[in-house]
Amino acid sequence: MRIFLIVLLLGQLFPAVAADTPANEKARLIQLCEKHRTGNMDSLLVNATTLLELAKKDKDFLNTAWAELYLGFYYNNTGKSAQALALAEKNFKLLTQENVQIDLLPKTSSLAGFSLMKLNRQKDASAWFYSSLKSADKIGDKISAFKARNNIGWVLMELNQYPQAIENFKEVISLLNANGIEDKYGAVYNNIASCYGSLLQYDSTYKYAKIGIAVSEKYSDVAAHANGLNIMGTFLTHEKKYEEALTYFIKAKPIREKQGDPFFIVSDMAAMAELYARLGRTKEGLAICDSALKIAEGNELSAKMPMIYQSMAANYEAAARYREAGEVYKKLNALKDSLYADANPSALAEMQTKYETEKKEQQIAIQQLTIHKQNVRLWTILGLIVIAAAITWLFYNRHQLRQRARLQEEMIKQQDLSARAVMEAEEKERQRIARDLHDGVGQMMSAARMNLSSLESEFTGDRDSRKLKVEKIIGLVDDSCREVRSVSHSMMANALAESGLAKAVGDFIAKIDAGKLKMSLHTEGLETRLDSQTESVLYRVIQESVNNVIRHADAARLDISIIRDAEGVSVSIEDNGRGFDMSRLVGGEGIGLKNIRSRIEFLKGTVEFDTGKGKGTLVAIHIPVKEV
Repeated sequence: MRIFLIVLLLGQLFPAVAADTPANEKARLIQLCEKHRTGNMDSLLVNATTLLELAKKDKDFLNTAWAELYLGFYYNNTGKSAQALALAEKNFKLLTQENVQIDLLPKTSSLAGFSLMKLNRQKDASAWFYSSLKSADKIGDKISAFKARNNIGWVLMELNQYPQAIENFKEVISLLNANGIEDKYGAVYNNIASCYGSLLQYDSTYKYAKIGIAVSEKYSDVAAHANGLNIMGTFLTHEKKYEEALTYFIKAKPIREKQGDPFFIVSDMAAMAELYARLGRTKEGLAICDSALKIAEGNELSAKMPMIYQSMAANYEAAARYREAGEVYKKLNALKDSLYADANPSALAEMQTKYETEKKEQQIAIQQLTIHKQNVRLWTILGLIVIAAAITWLFYNRHQLRQRARLQEEMIKQQDLSARAVMEAEEKERQRIARDLHDGVGQMMSAARMNLSSLESEFTGDRDSRKLKVEKIIGLVDDSCREVRSVSHSMMANALAESGLAKAVGDFIAKIDAGKLKMSLHTEGLETRLDSQTESVLYRVIQESVNNVIRHADAARLDISIIRDAEGVSVSIEDNGRGFDMSRLVGGEGIGLKNIRSRIEFLKGTVEFDTGKGKGTLVAIHIPVKEV
């Protein structure tokens, strides 16, 4: 049936081609391709193929690239993302070599990014979206720039960095408002709604999903409309309005099927399967999961596997098939580790900083060019009037000094922003790993412990050797649970976020089983909270220092002092252990001491180490008042 429709459409197109000039016909075909880009894939394929034949016949380089751009969108929307990526990379290289400065260049970069997202290569996709943003900024293409910013938010959303994604999407909305562009809102509002849903802020989910559906309906944006309907269905599922949720999923289904994009079809199937689990219709839910799994595997959509496994596990649990649910959770945890291994928040933060720095450098270059033009006019006047020349020269010299000072200040500011972004990303990654340990590994070990306890009750004899073995295994599992909990808590100190540095350090040393080591903590002036980043850095430094004392010092006493006064914050960590000879360390300091020094220097502070063989060790830290 599809082949018949394509042939029929081609038959209708060729008389029109003959009746018009080649240039006009190519322009008309490009408009038709853009119209069907997110809607009717058969029409998109027909128009793109016709355009490609005309362009190749005329050896028309630009229109060949336009045709292959839309063929790439067709491939991308029909589960052939690798073919789409190959076309995008080829044409981007050719367009760059030819120095083409039209909106085709940012659109080609975006196609590459879309394809990589569907191939689950988020970090590479982000680089292409930033490339699209830079080329769009360069040629003043606001629409492509807005789309690139929205796509950067999509990367953050897929990597579960929801607060950053929401901030990005709201910035896009502000830019669209400022430029009076409304027809692009639907997809952005849907993305905001999805992020709030993942953060369990369902009032905001409902608010933005309603706006997204209304705007996409108004402007006939079928892709955004289907997405909005599914987000609303997911929201109603969490609100336990299951029958109403089902109506939204059913409305969205034919729209998705008409588009034929397996990337989104699989997402919708996973959401509907979760709804069936809530309704107790687990047989239907598992059948949908099996179908979704086959589609995802057939189209290499590894990014969608976690959603499918999550829905499958929910259906197994609802059907009281706990063993199968446990197996699926194992697959889910293993898959999450592999999916996010390469796309870490630190890399994305560096990419954002690089883009902002390059943009600032361009602005500085424009300022310098303006200054140069002013200088030419000044030197002309200097040639006419000697006295005016002297005065003007003094003014110019002073002006140049100010410009250099501003430039230097801006560079230092950008470097500081970059360092802060990397450190914040490192702390967020530490918290994510801690949550994964607590919520993933911890829950699975708890489940294993429950199963072992159940097995133990089956052995009745007190001296039954099998029972004794099970008891030993339970003991080992209990020890492992405690170890996982300890590691999780050390990586993410809840007391630091909730109560501040003094409470967090107190909790930390209270939990340490240090044997003969006696520890004391003295604090002053910490009734008012410090800056969150200062607290985080000081907590990690104190944690590292205490661990060094426990591992290496063989000390009997450890005193920690944290004092805040008008000049800043002073911290001292002193033990009466064996000490060490710093002159014998390779390079002057070990890795641990270098880490401490680099963290304190980041806060513009100072750290000194006073130690010697058999003298104990004193670590003295001072952070100036402007950093706290």
